[in-house]
Amino acid sequence: LLMDFFHRLVAGSVVMAFEEVCPDRIDLIHKNYRKLCNLLVDVEEWGQVVIISMLTRYARTQFTSPWKEGAVFDENNEKTFYDSDSEEKKGQIEAKPYIMDPDHRLLLRNTKPLLQSRNTAVVMSVAQLYWHLAPKHEVSIVTKSLVRLLRSHREVQYIVLQNIATMSIQRKGMFEPFMKSFYVRSTDATHIKTLKLEILTNLANEANISTILREFQTYVKSQDKAFAAATIQAIGRCATNISEVTDTCLNGLVLLLSNRDETVVAESVVVIKKLLQTQPTQHSEIIKHMAKLFDNITVPMARASILWLMGEYCERVPKIAPDVLRKMAKTFTIEEDIVKLQTVNLAAKLYLTNSKQTKLLTQYILNLGKYDQNYDIRDRTRFIRQLIVPSEKNGALNKYARRILLAPKPAPVLESAFKDRDRYQLGTLSHSLNIKATGYQELSDWPAVAPDQSVRNVEVIE
Repeated sequence: LLMDFFHRLVAGSVVMAFEEVCPDRIDLIHKNYRKLCNLLVDVEEWGQVVIISMLTRYARTQFTSPWKEGAVFDENNEKTFYDSDSEEKKGQIEAKPYIMDPDHRLLLRNTKPLLQSRNTAVVMSVAQLYWHLAPKHEVSIVTKSLVRLLRSHREVQYIVLQNIATMSIQRKGMFEPFMKSFYVRSTDATHIKTLKLEILTNLANEANISTILREFQTYVKSQDKAFAAATIQAIGRCATNISEVTDTCLNGLVLLLSNRDETVVAESVVVIKKLLQTQPTQHSEIIKHMAKLFDNITVPMARASILWLMGEYCERVPKIAPDVLRKMAKTFTIEEDIVKLQTVNLAAKLYLTNSKQTKLLTQYILNLGKYDQNYDIRDRTRFIRQLIVPSEKNGALNKYARRILLAPKPAPVLESAFKDRDRYQLGTLSHSLNIKATGYQELSDWPAVAPDQSVRNVEVIE
């Protein structure tokens, strides 16, 4: 009853009650859809947020997708002015004209002015509506409004940056002109810095990578250790995604191995390890350089990463790897567990590739591991001994030792932490936490055929 007679002053409260009581009763919205769209500008701000959220869900059930492949205004299929006539005719034959429902257009047209709202939640609601409902070439109108919100409080910045991070993965072109808005300030909190770093990494391409890397060089020197470590990870992602700068990034990371800060050195080692897995044959010198610095590196994860590299590519550094194993045999008992595990692995791989030089060292390390306090290390030691040391009992298993320990391993994929968040609706708590929150309502898929639009017609009683 209220849905049929509400006024602009109570519209937000009515819709909020509807969302709590019967959010799935789409049939109750039909007759009021156009009225809600036209009232939207006059409704109070928090009511606008609720109504936009409801209309977003409604539109996904009543209209066909404006993103259809081959649609005439799809940005991927637009023809340039200089295309030949034959290509133009071919495009006309293949194009499937998309005609937007007038009610769909009504919603987009009436929410657009709200991008100028003073209320951050309203602007964010309109941005998510355009992201989920508008044709791809119209979504970019929300960019300036979202960037404007970055001048607000850090709590607002955090949510807005999270949403931009998700959007920038799929639509880099939207935010590229505003790249400087995402440069990190010294006054930013660590979580804001990290999100800006994420967005800059997403926006990186062949044209702007030199500018972004210069910016990253400054960030690495930051006194904020967590942020400096995140910057090194970002450099690694850029090196993986843009092959033209891989060598430049690697050389820069190698220089960081001489940094006084242990956190920076440790993170550099981990990232270099991942990058070397993509092209190990070209960088034997880097592996040798890391082996020389091994004694000065104290962070367990960094030491473990270097030992893993030594073992994985021991045939490319046949003189250095045994010497590193010799040093580890001396300090095995005082190392961290993660370092001990990689030492056992290194010993096993060297035993298989260079047994004459490392047989006694391997036996010594396996004996130390056999009586270690940590049961994981004892378990790994027993497994390695049975696998690589030939005997009557394990003869069959020993044949496959090389295939098990020295098998080629796939290179790791360095991806954005926000890659999978697009499964949640933008602006929601679930998107922010990257987990389905209580009360979250998923957006339905676009219908293949639009339902009858006459259900939204209202009879005028004279």
